[in-house]
Amino acid sequence: MKPVLKSKTLPGKAFFLLTGVRLHIKLYILKALKVFDRYEYCIAFPSVEEGLRAEKHIRGFKAVSVPVPDEIVKECGVGVLVGEEDLDRLLEHLEGKGIKVLGVYRKSGSAFVEVRR
Repeated sequence: MKPVLKSKTLPGKAFFLLTGVRLHIKLYILKALKVFDRYEYCIAFPSVEEGLRAEKHIRGFKAVSVPVPDEIVKECGVGVLVGEEDLDRLLEHLEGKGIKVLGVYRKSGSAFVEVRR
């Protein structure tokens, strides 16, 4: 399943575009400051909307929202980078909020390898 955007309205599309710009700027900053390397896992979601819902629930965890890395999904998507110490607890928290997860990927060098579905 690939991430999809459900909105067909102009405001929905504008929101999607601005969200993508915000997340990509955040990703470039994380990489420039070497913060990106502190996270071992990326959680991917089945839709942009689902990823944005998850983004609202990551406070209190060693986690940050980013665009899903191209190594995971070529299409647009929202992912959450998370440290190993918070992975299971965050997944349980998201499940409790009814948020669906597409997969969990572990960083292996410069690539990501799926470790859970």
